[in-house]
Amino acid sequence: MPRYTRPANSEYAEDPIKAFGNMMQATIIGYLRKNPAQTRAEIADALEIPKMTVSNGLEKLLDVGLIIADPPRDVAIRGQRVRYTVDDAQVTEMVMRLNQVLGEF
Repeated sequence: MPRYTRPANSEYAEDPIKAFGNMMQATIIGYLRKNPAQTRAEIADALEIPKMTVSNGLEKLLDVGLIIADPPRDVAIRGQRVRYTVDDAQVTEMVMRLNQVLGEF
């Protein structure tokens, strides 16, 4: 299997790049920063995208720790409304790390 070239500090940038993932995940983060404590359905309606797409994005964002579920996934009962909020400290750290790699700081 071929090896990929990795510049110095690439590991430092890799986590933020993976965390923000794609435009959908970044859009969900942006929406939740302005509108905390939203359900999956509320996010889908506001962004005019399918609930399943939002659900997939939320799962990825939960996995990397950029959002917080209330109640947490391991406590929520099937059918229970879960509200999502951005973990501002975690998002800020990821943005700072990316900015450092890009030479902004």
